[in-house]
Amino acid sequence: MSPIRQTAIISAVAVLLSFTLTGSLYLLFFGMDFRFWQAMVLAIMVPWGISIPLGLFLSKQRFRLIELTEGLEQAQLKLRQVNKALEQRANFDAMTGLPNRESFLARLDLMRADHLENVLMIVDVDHFKNINDSFGHPIGDQALMLLGKVFRKILRKNDLVGRIGGEEFGIFLPNTSGAEGQIIGEMVRHEIENIIFEPHKNMRHVITVSIGVAHIAAHQDRPTIMGNADAAMFRAKRRGRNRVALFEPGMRAKPGPTHDQNLDLDMALPDAILR
Repeated sequence: MSPIRQTAIISAVAVLLSFTLTGSLYLLFFGMDFRFWQAMVLAIMVPWGISIPLGLFLSKQRFRLIELTEGLEQAQLKLRQVNKALEQRANFDAMTGLPNRESFLARLDLMRADHLENVLMIVDVDHFKNINDSFGHPIGDQALMLLGKVFRKILRKNDLVGRIGGEEFGIFLPNTSGAEGQIIGEMVRHEIENIIFEPHKNMRHVITVSIGVAHIAAHQDRPTIMGNADAAMFRAKRRGRNRVALFEPGMRAKPGPTHDQNLDLDMALPDAILR
C-alpha cells in the first residue's frame, strides 16, 4: 500500500470516529441546537488538520526506515562477499583454484579419520624448472593450471587434491587400496602426458609427472604418510621420471628426510639427478 493511500485511510478513519463521537456526546449533553453543526464542522476539520501532517510525517519516516533496511542488507551482502573472498584466498591456491597446502593437510586429517583404507599420492612435475627457464613463468603457470583441470577431470568427487608446493600436488583417495591408487596414478600420469600444451603457437611441449603412491595405515601420523609418499615419488624420479611408484617399506629402511627436507634436497641436487 502506498504511503499516500495509507495516510488517506488513516485520516478518513480519524474523521469518522471524531464525527461520530462528537455528535453523540453533543446530543447527549446539549441536544440539537444551532451550535450542533458548528461542532460537527470542527469534528471534521480538527482530525483532518492533525492526521494529514502526522500521516505524511510517518510516511516519511517509513521511507527512511526502508532505505536504512535496504542499506543494511547491501552492507551485509558486501560483508558476506568479502568474507567469502578472504576465505577463498586463505584456503585456495589463486592460480589453480585447488586447496593450498595448509587447507589440503587440514582436510586430509579430517577425511582420513572417516575411512579405514586410504591412499596419498604426491605428484611432482618433471623438469618444471626447464619450462619456466625456457618459456617464462607465465607459461609455467599455464602448465600448472592445465594440471588442475586434469585432476578435476580424472578424480572422483570425494577425492581431495591440493597444490602443496611450487610444482607439487597432493592427492588423497579415500576408500582406496594401494593397488587401486597405483592404477589411478597411472591414469593421472597418462592424461597429463597427453595434454595439449603449446608454450608458443604450433610448438607442443610434453608435460610429464612423477607420482608417489602410499597406502595409509590407521596408526600412521601425517609426517610418516607424507614421507612415504615422498619416498615413492623420489623412487619414480630416480627410475626415469614420468612414472608411478608404489611405496614399499624398504624405501625408508633408514630414517629419511621429512617432506619439507625432501623439497630442499630436490632443489639442491643437480637437475640431471632428480629432475
